[in-house]
Amino acid sequence: MNAPGWRRFLGQSVWLVIFAWPALWSVVGLGASWHWLLSSLLLASLFAFIGFRGQLRHWLPRASLSVFGFIVIVLNWLLAVSFYTQGTGFNDQLFFHITPSSLGVAWSTNRLQMITQFSALAVVPLFIWWFSRPLDSRDSGVSQEKGVNREQPSAPLINSAVVSVLLLIAAALSYPALDLAGYLAERAAYSSAPRVASTSYTAIEGSTPKNIILIYAESLEATYFNTRLFNENLLPELTKLKTEATVYTDVRQRPGTGWTIAGMVASQCGFSVQVNTPFSGNTRLAASERPYESAKCLGDVAKELGYQTLALGGANSAFAGKGNFLRTHGFDRVLGREEILAQTQEALELSPWGIHDDDLFAFALAEIEIFEASQQPYLLSLLTLDTHHPDGYPAASCPQFAGGNPMDTALSCTDFQIGAFIDSLSEIVDLDNTVIAVFSDHLAMRNSHWSQLAANPLQRRLLFMVMDGERAEEVDTPISHYEIGPTLLAKANAVSSINIGFGRTAGAMLKSPVDERHFRRALYAEESLDLNLFRDQLTVDETALLITLGGAEFSITENGGPFLYGIYMLVFDNDGQFLDVLYARSLADVMPQMRGKLVAYFERKTRDGEQSFTVGRLSPDPDASRHYSQFGSLEIIGIRPDEFSD
Repeated sequence: MNAPGWRRFLGQSVWLVIFAWPALWSVVGLGASWHWLLSSLLLASLFAFIGFRGQLRHWLPRASLSVFGFIVIVLNWLLAVSFYTQGTGFNDQLFFHITPSSLGVAWSTNRLQMITQFSALAVVPLFIWWFSRPLDSRDSGVSQEKGVNREQPSAPLINSAVVSVLLLIAAALSYPALDLAGYLAERAAYSSAPRVASTSYTAIEGSTPKNIILIYAESLEATYFNTRLFNENLLPELTKLKTEATVYTDVRQRPGTGWTIAGMVASQCGFSVQVNTPFSGNTRLAASERPYESAKCLGDVAKELGYQTLALGGANSAFAGKGNFLRTHGFDRVLGREEILAQTQEALELSPWGIHDDDLFAFALAEIEIFEASQQPYLLSLLTLDTHHPDGYPAASCPQFAGGNPMDTALSCTDFQIGAFIDSLSEIVDLDNTVIAVFSDHLAMRNSHWSQLAANPLQRRLLFMVMDGERAEEVDTPISHYEIGPTLLAKANAVSSINIGFGRTAGAMLKSPVDERHFRRALYAEESLDLNLFRDQLTVDETALLITLGGAEFSITENGGPFLYGIYMLVFDNDGQFLDVLYARSLADVMPQMRGKLVAYFERKTRDGEQSFTVGRLSPDPDASRHYSQFGSLEIIGIRPDEFSD
């Protein structure tokens, strides 16, 4: 092979690597489908065949091919970014975050990575343009010296026009294009469909429904049962219980359900929690005394069916608005850390989050004995906490698990405690008349097992198993948080048919399956607040710790708990329309992501520090906002849209 041939071969080899790197990265490192890599290699080969044989003599086809190649590689890169950040393909969350402000945040935090990736993207059209030069413009000095005839062949073996058509077809049928087309088609279908969450059911008359005990196991996802990734002795009690239960093996986590309060709302109300900033997850519901008041959720239906209801959790019930939500939606009593401690005579060991799981289960058993004496059906919701990220918070009595990973000790101890709790239930309840469910509130967040959990993001599933006195079985019907509440009421023989919000029973999902992409979407039943910073009066009371905007009141709290220090912030769009509310420990925590946003926030830098209130653009520039200190009670009117330039 002569020198030009070697250069051409080397160039085409480099081209394959450059063009296929997003697919290669995603397939090898992020668990994406091999079909993507194969389609990328096919496209790269077609690009090379059309452009790199020196037959494009006019600049227009060369430019068109370069632009088309750039579009294709950007689409591949966007899909790779989606897999890297979410473990899934194109969805609303990805495109919601592709904004100048988000790119600015990424630039400030991952500058080297962005330079590398954007440079690789820019190389593609330049590479195509350079290697698609006509043959007579390559190695011209050598050609003239040797007298080589560089005229184009009059009859190429394969017509480039035909291959160009094949290239367009291959691009349209490539993995990223099909994924994008599926997302757009589904988005259009959902946009035209009714989006009102509603609840309806048909009660079974003439019989007493079964009791329901729902255990939310903090972050205890089904992936932990994978013995290729985790010690086979990590969860022996739950593994044994799975052989006696109906186990749902394909429970997906939708967007807007990936933290505790969101998982509870989604599993009980059948819709996701919508937040508009990365910091609002635990503040959104805490800002409302009666969140989702118009919705009818699991507890509401249970009350209508004659159930007694109780929610227990080891953490502060005010945190993230859990207490507000549960009391609004059918639970007679909501007991968290403070309430349980007040009813317990002996001192309990506490973790930074609250009461350990063993003491919570002991308290629950005493409550169940009271329920059993009443001869009335009951719904008991339990929320554990010892397996909370990053390392778990096991009680001192928990034996250390071999291997040294602290999360293993928390997992194995919670496994033992759930097993012991269910064993104790067999002594005080009629297991044939009781539905016992163990459910992950959400997939685990980054913890000391993250390398194993993130190895196959598309294969991660929630744990959901139900013991109801029936034969054990595995159900592989895809479901999500939305289907948990309806499925439990159906298992309890309380209803013959039911939908809660956007959720149906697992049985209904089996009869009328939906496309897999259905589970990538978040469905919301948000109660909009028509509040506007430029239109409505804004008042702040630093003694009562209360912000009022229009007719809405926002109690200044730390995600529902007492406000000690930090910032409590209302966020608006550029037109002044209210978007969200958040709490953070300091401005430094939110400044990179929120810089330039229109906000109004209350700040106390230390527990005993001075209090201040600021309204305007979030910026280090003092001229970008109004600032008030030692104000007592403050009324702000006359804020103009042009006062704070964006």
